[in-house]
Amino acid sequence: MKLIEDGFFKRNKKIILITVLIMLGSAVVGAGIGFINGEGKYNQISDNLRTLQSNDGETVETSSLFLFIHNLTADLIIIIGGILFSIISVISVIFNGVMIGTPFGVDLAFAASSILPHAIIEYLAGALALAAAFKITQLEIKIIKNRNLRDTLSENKVFIKDIAVIIIIMIVLLAVAAIIEGHITPRIVTWYYGL
Repeated sequence: MKLIEDGFFKRNKKIILITVLIMLGSAVVGAGIGFINGEGKYNQISDNLRTLQSNDGETVETSSLFLFIHNLTADLIIIIGGILFSIISVISVIFNGVMIGTPFGVDLAFAASSILPHAIIEYLAGALALAAAFKITQLEIKIIKNRNLRDTLSENKVFIKDIAVIIIIMIVLLAVAAIIEGHITPRIVTWYYGL
């Protein structure tokens, strides 16, 4: 019994592309909002960090486990939102995307050094969480149309496996992102700003 059925990527390509575009689009909007609200204070975070005194090469590391659990909880809420026709899920991803993008509009150097190293992986996982939510909504609509839970579930085993695979990939990406955010990103910030 295979976990990933043949044609997985072909079946799920569109939904994953749509969710990535939702995430990226909301991040671009967030960057625009950050730039507009910056009121001419662009790069102020970087300038302030450069004036700090060195801490003798020490970095502040955050617990990767804490970051993983935090991000997993957020993404599980997005997935569970699929039961409510993905409305909460879409709102959550758009809000998250705007929040991610805002620092890029305020201070590109700071955002690139402190967010970008882990964000690419972490927010791809968020897009996959939204894809899983959309697929749960699709399954829910099929159940409502068929008016038979058992038959619908047995007829859609591959579809359900696809949801499981998307969630597994999401969890692996979150683990990698948490390690990068907890241990590598602080070192990049420390190196870049000479702290």
